[in-house]
Amino acid sequence: MNSILRPFHYLLIAGLMIVSILPSVAQTKITPSAKKKKLIWKEEFNYKGLPDSTKWDYETGFVRNKEKQYYTRARIENSYVKKGKLVIESKKEKYKDAEYTSASINTLGKQHFSGDFRIEIRAKLPFGKGIWPALWMMGSNRPQVGWPKCAEFDIMEFVGHTPSTVYGTFHWWDSEAVKPNTHKSKGNNVKLDDIHEKYHVYGLEREGDKITVFIDKNYYFSMSAPATAYKDSFTSPVYLLINTAIGGSWGGEIDDSIFPQKFYVDYIRVFQLK
Repeated sequence: MNSILRPFHYLLIAGLMIVSILPSVAQTKITPSAKKKKLIWKEEFNYKGLPDSTKWDYETGFVRNKEKQYYTRARIENSYVKKGKLVIESKKEKYKDAEYTSASINTLGKQHFSGDFRIEIRAKLPFGKGIWPALWMMGSNRPQVGWPKCAEFDIMEFVGHTPSTVYGTFHWWDSEAVKPNTHKSKGNNVKLDDIHEKYHVYGLEREGDKITVFIDKNYYFSMSAPATAYKDSFTSPVYLLINTAIGGSWGGEIDDSIFPQKFYVDYIRVFQLK
């Protein structure tokens, strides 16, 4: 993946969060899709070893946001399936030019999701200062048009320095964005006290150019494509990414005593809405 992907992702995060929790957002009632669902893709992790290579590829090295981890490729110490769960394990260890290792897997070139769909990901999150797990999607045209024109839809992000809070955020190229960022962001957050002890279902629905994120049955942020967004960026095919970052522009200060940390994913299910 391009090493300059999301270079300004969180430089203005404080402003983003202020915007995202304005009463006009918080008081908007969001309802789930009434369309019927048909299962079109799933990953149940009912095997052992490395993630299934027919479904998953890897980001490798230092990728973005001044993060401190080295993302390893097909290294069993950092990404593996065991007892029906995907585990992204982040470690404090010397590896190549890094002091930390972790993994970032994705379906780019393996599987993309088009049209109206719903994705459900049952997961349990790691914790501690410096930890930054994420479930997110980007346009499959990223290699051709780059970020942010491909758009980015963050289904779930957690940062250890802000306990019990998960974020859903959208990023897109916008003709009205202030340079040099050339993109806009908008989102919301939810507070849950048991995200490290219990599994929750994190998900996203897309209907036309309207995209909604939810946790369990709580649909907490939704928006349609602005007229000023890059063409088709809210409706183009997308792919899925799962990773745990360490430190960086939003992860912040790292507490070395927390390692190793494990990000568990129980299943992923994608439904076509019809």
